[in-house]
This record gives sequence, C-alpha cells and structure tokens, in this order.
Amino acid sequence: MLQGRVLGVAVLGSGIADLALGLVFVFGVTAAFASAVTELVARFTGLRGAYLLSGLRELVDGGGVSTVLGQAGQDYQFVQGMISRGLVPAVQPAAGGVSAAGVPAAAAPAAGLVLAGTLSATGALLGGPVLRSQGMAGQIPGRTLTVAAAGTTGRLPKMTSATAWTLWSQRRSLPSYISPGSFAEAVIDLVVPGAGGPATMTSIQAGISALPHELSVFQPSLQALAKNAGDDVTRFRACVEQWYDAHMDRVSGWYKRSSAKITLVAGLIIVVLLNINALTIGRTLYSQNAVSAAISAVAAKGTDCGAAQGQQQCLASLQAQISAATTAGLPVGWGTVRDCAVPGARCNWLDQRGIFSRHGNSGWQLVLVLAGFLIMIIALVPGAQFWFGLLTKLGALRATGPKPATPNS
Repeated sequence: MLQGRVLGVAVLGSGIADLALGLVFVFGVTAAFASAVTELVARFTGLRGAYLLSGLRELVDGGGVSTVLGQAGQDYQFVQGMISRGLVPAVQPAAGGVSAAGVPAAAAPAAGLVLAGTLSATGALLGGPVLRSQGMAGQIPGRTLTVAAAGTTGRLPKMTSATAWTLWSQRRSLPSYISPGSFAEAVIDLVVPGAGGPATMTSIQAGISALPHELSVFQPSLQALAKNAGDDVTRFRACVEQWYDAHMDRVSGWYKRSSAKITLVAGLIIVVLLNINALTIGRTLYSQNAVSAAISAVAAKGTDCGAAQGQQQCLASLQAQISAATTAGLPVGWGTVRDCAVPGARCNWLDQRGIFSRHGNSGWQLVLVLAGFLIMIIALVPGAQFWFGLLTKLGALRATGPKPATPNS
C-alpha cells in the first residue's frame, strides 16, 4: 500500500516536471525567436547607430544644435583651425583658396555665420578622429543625414536626408559602436591639432580653452575633466573614457527599452502566425503523457542562441527546435484540432482552428484562445536567457529525482 502511494507521487511529480519543462521550453524558444527577429529589424533600420548618434549628441552638444553629417569633415577642420590660429573665417576666399581658420574655400562660409551656426561637436568628432580610430575614415563626409536639434532625452531625434529614399541607407551606415578608448583619443586629437609629439596637459588645457563658443556644452565638461586630471594625461584620458562610458550606459538603456517594444510586436506576430497558445500547449502536456515525455526529451537538447552564432544560424536553430517539438506532438500551428478530426465531426473553419467550439460556448472558447496568446506575449518580457536558464535548472532538478527513503532499521 505504501509502495503504491510512493509510486503515485513519483508519477505525479514526473508529470508536473514534464509539464513545467515543456512550458518553459516553449517560452524560451518563442522569446529567442522574437529576440532574433528584433535584432534583424534593428540592423535593417540602423537602430543601434541611430541611438549611438543620439547619445553622442546629447553628451557633447546637449541636443541644442543640428548635426549635419555631410559637414562633419568641415566641422573638424574648423575647430582645429580655431584652436591652432584662434581666428574665425570672416570672408569667403576665392575658389581653391584657404580661409584664415584653415578651412578649404569650398567649406568656409561667407561672413563666418553659416558654419558657426551649424557647428557641432558631434560632427567635429565624427569628421576625422573617431572614424579614423574605428578604421572607417571617409565614410562620414559623403552622407547627407541631418539630425534635428530638438529632441527628448531617451528618444531618437528627427532625422532627415537629401531625399527620403536615402534616409534608410544613411542610418544603416552609421557606426553602431565607438569604444571609450577611441572616443578619448578623438577628444585629444581634436583639442591638440598637429601635435609634434605626445600631448601634454598644458597643450590639452590650452586647446580646450580655445574651443569656439558654439561648443558651449562640450567645453565646460572637458575643462572639469582636465582639472580633475591635474598634470596626468593618462588620468585625463581615463576620465574621458569613464565620462563617455557612463553616458553610453544610459544610451544602452534607451536602446533596450526601444528594442523591447519591437520584441513584443515581433512576439505578437510570431505567436499569432504560429498559433503558439500557452493554455492549449499546457492542456496537451498535462493530458497526454506521451507528448509530454517527448517534449521533455526535446527540451533537454534545447539551447539559446550563443553569442558566436549569427542571426541566420540562430533562426535556423530555433526553427529546428520548433519543428522537433511539433513533430513530437506539440500543438503549434493552425492545423485541425483533435476534436474536429474525429470521423463525422461537423466543424466550420473557426471550429477546426480551435477558435470556436462545435459544442457551443464559442465565446468562452475565444476568451481562452486570447488568454493563451496573452500569456505567451507576457512570457516574452523576461527574455530567452531567463527561460533557458530556468530550463537548465529544471532539467538538473528532474535528473536528480526524489530523495530516496531512509530504510527502516
């Protein structure tokens, strides 16, 4: 009698474990699929580069000026000319000549007003030192992308281009990452133009003081960092890197919030298109032991996409896992439900898809379908890493089995 009870508890525990493993596996694969689609969308739209540019502008410009990437090289030359000569170009020189600030004639504005009005520290940094340090020299000057001055912190500012057709390609070509070391070197390169040897804090402080007044946000920040560094150039470089790194952490938060919205939309589309319903899947795993055991075997081999995997490999791996689960009997897809597959069953199209029920109470059945979809969408919020981590822990717990009973003495 006692052995029968122990056996029943073990079977019940095994059934609940298989149910939990199956649901967690479905949640993890769906979340990973949605994340992979989100990454593809982000790359297609240039979302990372756009947020990087937005964060850089807020850091060094405060978002108070427009950034015209087509004038980035001119901004860089203008700032260096101001620092090295301390002069503002006042008259448009003859074609082919060079202005007093060292800006080519084609770039120097009449009366020194046009360029000064659009001068951007972001453009000056991107116009030469940053892209050179990233191995991307020459990519900015050909761009016509303009970033509007107005913008809300944490949101992408309005971007325009010469033609609407080129806006997408311009955003995609933006650099998606600039390392802190590259940014610090770019700052030193900008404020110490044409240094014959290693930069010193004296030359750096002089260059910062000579920055044009249009860079009113950039200059005080650098002055504070230089004061904190004292006479140590290495410490100044480290302070600039920490300043940049701290702000980029905020930018990463902006990007994650934006990408989370894309993930939810992508997840909604995936869940509806593939008919991944948490309640239907849970009911099948609970009532059909063979399917539950088969899904547990598939779940034990399921893994999240590794960092080394490309997006195409990731999607192929996830698709293979979903196909294996479907073959094992997991109710995924818009096939005919079991209730309508019996001979002589009278079902319309909605009944066959499981949206309505041929036995009546179709309204309640529709509520259950929508609730199952909602549970799946909510399950996307923790992310694939959470679910696959939980899947590993459940698999290890299930493998250990129940604690053996202490033998009677």
